[in-house]
Amino acid sequence: MTIRTFTTDQLEEIGVPFECYGEPIDGFATELHREQIDTRRWVSVHVLVFRAPDDGKAYRVTYQRPLTEHQECDTWFDDEIKAVEMEQREVTVTKWLPVKEA
Repeated sequence: MTIRTFTTDQLEEIGVPFECYGEPIDGFATELHREQIDTRRWVSVHVLVFRAPDDGKAYRVTYQRPLTEHQECDTWFDDEIKAVEMEQREVTVTKWLPVKEA
């Protein structure tokens, strides 16, 4: 697993997590996937996969947002954010579904 370490300032410069979009914009990260993965008492926790504008690689970071407009929280869990390099792969999923009536 390849890890790249970003500072909060580096991520802010490229628009991560709140100013990156689905289409490429010069100097900004491109959002590839965003998902809420947890909810705590005052915050929701999210995963963002983005393409970095400097090396073109995809990375995953985890951040948090306040659940109300009056709640304050730190976006990042640390001053140095460890981003995991990602690649898109097709995955087969097996689910339990109701039986179809004849």
